[in-house]
Amino acid sequence: MRIGIKKFVTSASPSLFLVFNIFLFGPYTIFQGNIDEFSVPLQSILRSLLLPALGLLVLLSLIGLLLSGRAHRLYVSIIFVVGVLVWLQGNFLVWKYGLLNGQAFDWSKNAWRGWADGTLWIGLLILACLFSRKVHKISTVASIALTGVVLGSLFFTSLQKPETWTTQEKSSLSLLPPKEIFEFSSQQNIIQFILDGFQSDIFEEIIAEDFDHYSTSLEGFTFFREAMGSFPTTYMSVPAFLSGIIYKNHMPMHRFVNQVNRGKTIFNVLHDSGYETDIVGDVLFRRGARYSNAYRIAIPYGEGKKQNLKSESALMIDLVLFRHSPHFLKKFIYNDELWLFQRLFSMKNNRLNIRYFSHQAFLDDLVEHLSVKRNIPVYKYFHLMTTHFPIVVNKDCEYEGKIPATTENTKIQAKCCLDNFIKFIDKLKKKGIYDSSLIILQADHGHSRKIKMTNGDSPGNEDESYNHINLSQIAGSALALMAIKPPHSKGNLQTSRAQVSLTDIPATIGYFFSLNEKFDGRSVFEVDPDEVRERRFYFYEWQHEHWQSTYLPHIDEFVIKGSVFDTNSWQLDSTHFPPGRTK
Repeated sequence: MRIGIKKFVTSASPSLFLVFNIFLFGPYTIFQGNIDEFSVPLQSILRSLLLPALGLLVLLSLIGLLLSGRAHRLYVSIIFVVGVLVWLQGNFLVWKYGLLNGQAFDWSKNAWRGWADGTLWIGLLILACLFSRKVHKISTVASIALTGVVLGSLFFTSLQKPETWTTQEKSSLSLLPPKEIFEFSSQQNIIQFILDGFQSDIFEEIIAEDFDHYSTSLEGFTFFREAMGSFPTTYMSVPAFLSGIIYKNHMPMHRFVNQVNRGKTIFNVLHDSGYETDIVGDVLFRRGARYSNAYRIAIPYGEGKKQNLKSESALMIDLVLFRHSPHFLKKFIYNDELWLFQRLFSMKNNRLNIRYFSHQAFLDDLVEHLSVKRNIPVYKYFHLMTTHFPIVVNKDCEYEGKIPATTENTKIQAKCCLDNFIKFIDKLKKKGIYDSSLIILQADHGHSRKIKMTNGDSPGNEDESYNHINLSQIAGSALALMAIKPPHSKGNLQTSRAQVSLTDIPATIGYFFSLNEKFDGRSVFEVDPDEVRERRFYFYEWQHEHWQSTYLPHIDEFVIKGSVFDTNSWQLDSTHFPPGRTK
């Protein structure tokens, strides 16, 4: 009996350390750095993971109990070393991969990471086999000691970030939009519709392939082919086009966003001017703002709390495995954001676990339930991620699984999104409120596809790069879609060469309506197409951890005097470092 108990303890101790890292400490680490990304609290996720955690612990322990002699020693040594490797990988060998947004990573680009990880994993596992007797002797005490170290770390981190455990579960009602989100005004509507990352040259290619159809469908719209965003990613782009204020690494990023949210933005000015303001978008960009109704699209959309918890738990395990796995295994876990457990369990019969389909389901719901029930002016803000990576649909706009993010595939998905937007404005026409509405269709930034630029053989040519990023790729990240329909605008879709920026949007709204505040910038309809205008673009290379960073490593400020498509227009003006850094 004593021998059996000793074997069980010897097997259970390293198994507990391994399971503890995967099902408790790993989820805690992920959650505390991404609280706003989860719609359920950490406690709920951990409870849903308790059964598989216990199952894995019992399984690993029983296997060790059934083995004897040398096989038992070898097994315990391997489990112990795997636990140590998982702990080291998830806490010390955390490589920077960039934003996990469905983009197709070039896994061969940093192959040295694979060699480093592989050497460590294979080397320690070989040593565990060769010296299994010695490793077996220390495994129990070492596992208990390491588990204590991890528990201590969790305890002290929890004291520093108590909100990790106090985050409340969103009610089942918050998983569905308030009914006001579907209600429009019979008097006046301002509709700002953001399709994240929709690069405008792709839009131009799509409409050129069936110009007659899109020209009439987008009646009254003007497409600004020269429109530029301010930043290459959403984080700083949204505050810029909502307020016209630019971030230059002069203060902590979160403090800047919160300060902008409370200040003179489209949200606040329209709300203070008597508009009912409804916001569908990320919590980050409305925290501290003034508005009437808000909603963040749940994933999966339209499902109950049980399915939502299942989805969030599958996402958590995928993120934990990605963080704690060696480099070459991460590729198969990530799978261009189709992920492993979400793909195996959640997505098999429910495509809504993919962000594209949840956001599309929301838009379908909006079109179906759109009503005109208000008699005061209404402002609507919709920020959808259907044009964002990953690329998941075919030409029939149906789920295709993993698709390479080629230019053609990106355009196919963008076309599906544009066609669905047209269904939305068709419903506005049917309800009789299209003509009187100001409608802004825009992106927040381009998606960094290289664009065709002129004067490529002159100084500052297309082959020139800044910090190893090609200039035409930087220009692609600046090329954000902007198409605007003024109230009572008639005629087919027009194209303008006016050199405008997304930061002109607040002034453009003010141009058509009497607001309590005036915005900087100019109405895009007052900019002469022949005017050479100076604009600025602020480029940085985004990494996922920047969501939690205080500052960006550096921001390159470009001055563009003329067309965004002309390499001679671009000049690197200055670089903004965090306070205290000069290079």
